[in-house]
Amino acid sequence: MRNLRVALSKKEKGEQLLQRLAELKENDEVDDEAYERKHEQYERLVSEAETELEAIRSALTTKLASLQRDLEKYPQELKDLELKSKLGEIDATAYMRQDQKLRARIKKLEDDAEETQKYLEAETAEAAGGFIDVPVDGKTTGTRVVDWIRRKR
Repeated sequence: MRNLRVALSKKEKGEQLLQRLAELKENDEVDDEAYERKHEQYERLVSEAETELEAIRSALTTKLASLQRDLEKYPQELKDLELKSKLGEIDATAYMRQDQKLRARIKKLEDDAEETQKYLEAETAEAAGGFIDVPVDGKTTGTRVVDWIRRKR
């Protein structure tokens, strides 16, 4: 989930830059005006990332709840299908075909729920699939070129 990776990367980068800026200030390697300007810029970067993360996590929570609701209905469908087979309403071939279809849907929903849960629990860009170098000043970086190269393969 790229937008989660970008938001986490943005937050991490902002926090790293703030830490480095504080170290420079502590060692008197940056003047007050430059410090304040950069500190405000990096704080804004972190704040934007936190706002994005909140929205993304809210959407993931909603998606996970929906997947779990969908998963709850399938055990009963499997039982109903088995009963139809035992009663002779459907033949063995139809039962097997429908059973496999239902189990495939269940597996897909379980995989989607597991992936969504993983993203929801991700606290770092690495946990969400890897760090993406995000621009600090709003300008584009080399990631666009990397994406373009990947699409060409």
